[in-house]
Amino acid sequence: MDAYQLRLAEFLDLTQKLNAQAKAVHSKMDDNEEGQLESVQALFERRQAVIEQLSEYTKAAEFAWTTEDKKAISQLKGYEDEMQPLLNKLHQSFTVQMNRLNQTSQASKKYVGAYQTKSTEGSFIDQRK
Repeated sequence: MDAYQLRLAEFLDLTQKLNAQAKAVHSKMDDNEEGQLESVQALFERRQAVIEQLSEYTKAAEFAWTTEDKKAISQLKGYEDEMQPLLNKLHQSFTVQMNRLNQTSQASKKYVGAYQTKSTEGSFIDQRK
């Protein structure tokens, strides 16, 4: 097995793991286990590194995909087609939740100074004439 085929096999393996992790992630942030999103991010980063390595192999003039490689690539396409809607949905729901959190924190900051007026030690001074 050539070096690029090892990278392609690793790429397929990472994509399978990423697909399984993406299915396990809940669209509500609070429902996810601690570290679950970080593991998805780590898989993405490792997968990106393998893509860059594969890119170097494919730049060679004499490079050609074999029949086995093409089968692996068709499997990859299937996983990608399955994963893309999941990831889009997760991204959209996380964006909505983050916006809601930001709005809540901005609204609470507006009232911080409103309740911090100077105290008159409980006395009332009537200024009417």
